[in-house]
Amino acid sequence: MSFAHRIAEEVRPFLDLLEGSPDPVFVTDSHNRLVAWNRSAERLLGYGPEEALGMSCSALMGGCDGSGNRYCSEHCPLVDMAGRGDVVRHFDLRLRPRSGPPLCVDVNILQLTAPPPHHFYLVHILKPSDRELRPQAAREEPETPPRAAVLSARESPDVRARKLTQREVEILGLVAAGRTSAEIASLLHISTLTVRNHTQNILDKLEVHSKAEAVAFAFQKHLV
Repeated sequence: MSFAHRIAEEVRPFLDLLEGSPDPVFVTDSHNRLVAWNRSAERLLGYGPEEALGMSCSALMGGCDGSGNRYCSEHCPLVDMAGRGDVVRHFDLRLRPRSGPPLCVDVNILQLTAPPPHHFYLVHILKPSDRELRPQAAREEPETPPRAAVLSARESPDVRARKLTQREVEILGLVAAGRTSAEIASLLHISTLTVRNHTQNILDKLEVHSKAEAVAFAFQKHLV
């Protein structure tokens, strides 16, 4: 497997085993930089290791949800979750290959611990998906959240999702779409303070500490 120089020696033997895997695999470090890239990832996405290693995955592949909203960023919610030792479950993502249309993949995360200064690595295992990620309908003035999102929250096996009100599901969807508090207030005809109060309630109910983590939760639980 192709490595960046700064990867910890302790994890190299394990990652070497992934080089010949038929599953596309890449690895990011605690600074959200690509440090390992196998041949299957190169075949799937078209980027060679010389292009990928050292880059942030957001800059290279521009991961988005089904509506085209940016999921991956320099401040990756997965890095925040892994830094606290939280379990990162699988999620769907649309990635930008070197050429051609976006690719829909299922992403599974394996977290590897390492001694300082590395601390941890996130092994991303990709499964190309035959189905398209279904975008939400564009709405300039949404009055209620999509019925599927509300039902997903109500029927979720995760009790945290079931705590959300209809309004909180709606606001969580708008946060995931990249809307600011002021924009959400304007769309929903409520005050910015009310939006902030709802947002804080969402963070409390989902037991997370930031909007990025709340958005990651929403994608994992199919609330957006």
